[in-house]
Amino acid sequence: MRTERWQIEGDASLEEHPAIVRAAQVIRAGGLVAFPTETVYGLGANALDARAVAKIYEAKQRPLNDPLIVHIAYLPDLTDLTDLADLPDLTQELTRTFWPGPLTLVLPRGPRVPPIISAGLDTIAVRMPDHPVAQALIRASGVPIAAPSANRFGHVSPTTAQHVLDDLDGRIDLVLDGGPTHIGVESTVLDLTADPPRILRPGGTTRERIEAVLTQLGKRLPIGDRHPILNPRSPTPQSSALPSPGMLPSHYAPQAELIICRDIGEMLARHSALAGRHKKVGLLILENQRAACENLYPQFVLGNTMNDVARNLYAGLRALDSAGVDVILVTDVPREGLGEAIADRLVRAATNNKMEREHALNWQP
Repeated sequence: MRTERWQIEGDASLEEHPAIVRAAQVIRAGGLVAFPTETVYGLGANALDARAVAKIYEAKQRPLNDPLIVHIAYLPDLTDLTDLADLPDLTQELTRTFWPGPLTLVLPRGPRVPPIISAGLDTIAVRMPDHPVAQALIRASGVPIAAPSANRFGHVSPTTAQHVLDDLDGRIDLVLDGGPTHIGVESTVLDLTADPPRILRPGGTTRERIEAVLTQLGKRLPIGDRHPILNPRSPTPQSSALPSPGMLPSHYAPQAELIICRDIGEMLARHSALAGRHKKVGLLILENQRAACENLYPQFVLGNTMNDVARNLYAGLRALDSAGVDVILVTDVPREGLGEAIADRLVRAATNNKMEREHALNWQP
């Protein structure tokens, strides 16, 4: 089976666009559709159809204990998916401030939602995407859409339709090509069933913005919650159900080994040492690092700002993989604002890296 690819240009009357009409038919029939959101491309199925949802796990080769996020287009759908008769003030304020947008809320799961969505847990993760194609698809389908990232499980997330096809061509029914995504890292996941609320996955909505809303309502995020990747008790694919997607210690990984350097000096020294061992080395660099890395190729320039880095990170990892490198070098980023999500993705992408562990033990600056 070849995956259908439909190009979408512009956002006028999208619900009547032939591509959206066709994709909505596939969703209602229990099929799989990849579509752009503001974060990454998602792999969607009817969230109320357990058999359709099971196809997501099969296509991605995703463990069943890793829950999915449900995407909605209308706020009233949130109460339909949860067992909350009325939304608490905190939930109302968060949705008013951040939806549509890259914030996922974990709430009590309602009886209409099949347990496979939440890996059997009594919670559900829900968000309202801020992308015209995603919104049009949900509205035209008439059902909430369960959608993890549209890639092979554990691999680099897709930010273009071609990335989706590189991983899943022939395994899904259709991909809607809406061009590159504009944020580039996944949504932030905030657990509202915990008191105080807890960030389970940093993402496109920054901790600082969430804390500002919580402070207005007399709540705070837990102290010591900033770097969940460093928790040695992080679950594994064989363990019990995860409370959120994106919490596995190893994730978002390229084929090449990824090494995170402290600074540009360490990057250049490692590049020299690896090249001396006949390793093909690729560089992920910032614009202001370009001069220092002159004549060192292949390289992928991520841009100037953390917004640029987030938008281009996954494309850069995939591009260097396509160049056939053995090792990818990148410098660490500040863990504030969007940098927290970027640092989280980099560390998880490097977690199973034997070479990274070796250098961490033996590296001398």
